Amino acid sequence: MDDWFQGNGVVLDPQNQRIKVMNVQSCTLNSEFINQLELAEKNTGFTKTIIYSKNGDVDFFLKHGFHQEGKIDGFFNGQNAYILSKFQSPNRAKSKMEKEQDQIVKLAEENANQAIRKPLPRAMKIRKAQLSDADQLSDLFQMVFKTYPTPVHEPDYIKQVMEEDTYFMVIESEDRIISVASAEISSDLGCVEMTDCATHPDYRGQSLLSHLFFALEEVMENMGIYYLFSLTRAQSPAMNITVAKHGYQYRGRLINNCDIFSGYEDMNIWVKPLKPTRD
Repeated sequence: MDDWFQGNGVVLDPQNQRIKVMNVQSCTLNSEFINQLELAEKNTGFTKTIIYSKNGDVDFFLKHGFHQEGKIDGFFNGQNAYILSKFQSPNRAKSKMEKEQDQIVKLAEENANQAIRKPLPRAMKIRKAQLSDADQLSDLFQMVFKTYPTPVHEPDYIKQVMEEDTYFMVIESEDRIISVASAEISSDLGCVEMTDCATHPDYRGQSLLSHLFFALEEVMENMGIYYLFSLTRAQSPAMNITVAKHGYQYRGRLINNCDIFSGYEDMNIWVKPLKPTRD
């Protein structure tokens, strides 16, 4: 079973009570695959299973009780990923604010491609985060998010991901970090998730995350990573508007996807491929 987990990029995520299968190998798709997955669901007791599938494998999962929640353009080194989910709990399968969240997407799309790069306000500066910033970042995340899908409340975790695959950018005012965003790089897949966005409450309304997005996107393109996506809280107008302004396109909604801010919340998928994608 360990070989099966490793070969298909299986991630067991107890914090969010879900199983994620990130890189399904088509050659493994048979009854044994489903048996192994169902065994993992039973043993963990997790209530959501998520598959990142290539187009040619979608029908296999639809026949085994999954349904498509969205799509990430270019996720697999330029090849599109289809996000399919199955719920082990009826309550987790239900969106609590579907109509309100649809209105937020509509509002965001009305603001599409309107981001303008302006100078930062005086007395602020933008820079790459350093390991020595971990304590400040942890404090900021704790202030903004009561709960979060990853352990960003812990400075050691922030240091770990900085050293591995996550590029943090911050904005400072008077030597204090007031806003942060990161690019979580999947080098083997050739894509990046724009994530970990937080702004100190005293500095909201100044488009600081927009400055961070401009900076991170420039760094990613210079690194040769052209397939960008972001999972935004579906009930956050500001975050959805920010990504839409930067040219990200809506690709679906992940229901009760992770424990963030107020408990399990729906997450909207937004994508920005800088090069053509393929199915």
